[in-house]
Amino acid sequence: MGNYLLQSYLIESRRADPGKPALVDEHGSMTYDLLHADSNRMAHCLAAGGVTRQDRVVICMKRSSLVVMSMLGILKADAVYVPVDAKAPAERLFKVIADSRPGALICEEALLPVLAGAGESMQSLRLLVVFGAKSGAGCAIGIPVLRWEELSTATAEPPPYRNIDTDAAYILYTSGSTGSPKGVVISHLNVINYIEWAVQCFGIGSRDRVLGTAPFHFDMSTFDIFTALKAGATLCIAPERSLLFPGKLLDLIEREAITLWKGVSSLLMYLSSTGSLKEDRIPSLEKVLFGGEVLPTRHLMNWMSIYPSKRFYNVYGPTEATGISAYHPVEAAPASVDEAIPIGKACSNTEIFVLTDEDRLARVGETGELCIRGSGLSPGYWNDAEKTARAFVPNPLGCTAHDRIYRTGDLARVREDGVLEYLGRKDFQVKFMGYRIEMFEVERAILSLENIHQAAVLLCNCAQSELSELVAFIEGPQAADADAILQGLGRSLPSYMLPKQIIPLERIPLTDRGKTDRAALQAYYQRHMQNGAKEDIG
Repeated sequence: MGNYLLQSYLIESRRADPGKPALVDEHGSMTYDLLHADSNRMAHCLAAGGVTRQDRVVICMKRSSLVVMSMLGILKADAVYVPVDAKAPAERLFKVIADSRPGALICEEALLPVLAGAGESMQSLRLLVVFGAKSGAGCAIGIPVLRWEELSTATAEPPPYRNIDTDAAYILYTSGSTGSPKGVVISHLNVINYIEWAVQCFGIGSRDRVLGTAPFHFDMSTFDIFTALKAGATLCIAPERSLLFPGKLLDLIEREAITLWKGVSSLLMYLSSTGSLKEDRIPSLEKVLFGGEVLPTRHLMNWMSIYPSKRFYNVYGPTEATGISAYHPVEAAPASVDEAIPIGKACSNTEIFVLTDEDRLARVGETGELCIRGSGLSPGYWNDAEKTARAFVPNPLGCTAHDRIYRTGDLARVREDGVLEYLGRKDFQVKFMGYRIEMFEVERAILSLENIHQAAVLLCNCAQSELSELVAFIEGPQAADADAILQGLGRSLPSYMLPKQIIPLERIPLTDRGKTDRAALQAYYQRHMQNGAKEDIG
């Protein structure tokens, strides 16, 4: 094979225990042996359809073991996988296809009518691999179709690999400031450095059963898939419906004897705020990693009071740095709801530091922009040299021209003990009535109040009056009591930081990545002001 690539994890674990379940989903399990064989078949299928080295292959499917198998098949074909949310609007799928210019697309039969409307964005496609398609499907869009079900007798011999570890392994599309998604390129070496550290740091072994709740088009899924494959563990892929109901998710953790879970903070918050956590539940779960957004301290305190023997880690890292860049083991429950949960210190082969606006290293306690350098840094954005040059810049503290850093756009400070504390986004810092206001500080003050589950604070522009005002969107039993909330906030915030409006919501909307959907809240505010009455946010 020559080079150590991501598929090497599967090959080694299959050699150690071929009959062990590698993947479990709602339809059943797939052993390491079958996963290896089927991904080999997929690789041969793609190669026969004209997919060559570093070609992109889009995957647009519902959550299942077949997605992971397809990813591995793409890697074995020396190609690059590009996962897309199967629930996303067709327009977004077409934008990703047009931008990534894939040689092939892997999907389910239900997507074929959607693809018929893709037009010129499909020009690069030479092959469709379809699960569950009837014979002749796909003819209407003029692209050769291979039905996966017809390939069961194809060769399962390992294909030859020509990639090297600095070649791209996948591209993840994230929201772009221009409205068009931007593709973050991640190499085999980026992921290998990350996974080698993660397996050692969190003590992941072959006995572990890893819960996969992250969407496959989200960078958190990289941890789920490749730590399990590296350790020879079992990845249990949570069905979509289990993420909507706390009881079903806890049932899944118990039924599958899950030992390790890396989840978005909003999901942990949901389980905590609904009162679903009980001392006699989820006994198998040993380690919980949370990130993606700030977990309000009161919810972590609740988790840790109910499950004092479980280990909790706050993890931080942007997609552009592959996975986890910093982590903090929470050794003891915070003393109060006002105590911030730090993001900790850098993982191996990574350096994180805080720069001021003058590109000076921030002093202890001084706020600045969080910057990252190290082996996890992406090569850049796909097909966008200008955006890459803006985000991945020469290290102002470095000595060589090749020393790059990624400017995260996140605000942070270093505490006296050397631990990093996250302070919010630079673009959530606003100038209002002459004062500089950090939205994160207002949100944290709201979340410290009793019976508040979640909050988001935005500077909203009223289309009718053309005036701006601070607006707090609040979820929880106390959300409708604006007077009590403002009274509570007045004890810790100056008057200019108090929200002008408080809008109670049953649920704060989230993006498909588990983060607060601020665009949806802005749109809701405009409708709220126009109609003068509460309405559904959806």
